[in-house]
Amino acid sequence: MVGMKRIIAFSFLLAMTLALVIWGQTKAPATVYAQYEMRSVFPRETSPAMYEQVSQQELQTLASQGWELVSVTPFVVRNEERGPALNNKPAVTQSYPAYFFKRVKLLKTESVSLIPAHAP
Repeated sequence: MVGMKRIIAFSFLLAMTLALVIWGQTKAPATVYAQYEMRSVFPRETSPAMYEQVSQQELQTLASQGWELVSVTPFVVRNEERGPALNNKPAVTQSYPAYFFKRVKLLKTESVSLIPAHAP
């Protein structure tokens, strides 16, 4: 009878130890965040100190490819004096913005077909 109680107690302790080991090995899944691609578009320098604005067509093309505009900031600011007056020339300010985009990174996965391929 005492031997049977020892076997039952030992079996219980072994089962509890095994349960604790298994419980300790299971981890909560890590938080998964979306990965993004980043892209920036800057004005083009056509000649020294001369720039060309980013075209609307280029911005529209990026939008149609899934790029989301997240920021616009002045990249080049030019001040140019014009007019015949030597002492009081009117200044013209030109701003050339830079555009910053993001989109969710597309992950490539292998496609698995559930229909068997026929071998000729």
